[in-house]
Amino acid sequence: MPGAGKALGWRLWATLPFLLLPFVPRDLWPDGVGAVLERLWALLPAFWTAGFAWAFARTLRPGREPLIARYIRFDDRRDPAECAGYARGLTLFWAVVLALFAAVEIAAPLAGIDPGLWPESAMLALFLGEHVVRSLLFPAGGIAWPTQTLGAILRAERARHG
Repeated sequence: MPGAGKALGWRLWATLPFLLLPFVPRDLWPDGVGAVLERLWALLPAFWTAGFAWAFARTLRPGREPLIARYIRFDDRRDPAECAGYARGLTLFWAVVLALFAAVEIAAPLAGIDPGLWPESAMLALFLGEHVVRSLLFPAGGIAWPTQTLGAILRAERARHG
């Protein structure tokens, strides 16, 4: 796509003022803008989490390779054919879990509750727990280490984006 780089650059420049808005001193804001901006800033983690949920879910459409299956192709210790069903199920699992966390991250600030780091802690625990499950289900590949998974993700994304 010849114009893709220009479009991305334009979008980045168009959003830059909104990204810098939280750093403008409150004294310079018109009345009422501060409360709205603070609420939007509190919802930012929910938007990120919802985006990740969508990234997982959209790869589950017919004819698409599930996201986890793509990552497994770049893991030298796993057989993509052996892990195909597991990869689809795990992709669905993460899509649902991330969507639920996004809903919680939206509801908590709207209800005046600060969830702290518990959503991130729970996701980390699920991520680490999945490695235990994978090690037990596919012992031929050895122990599944998070560093191997992160390396496979990096290799897959590098191959996809160059």
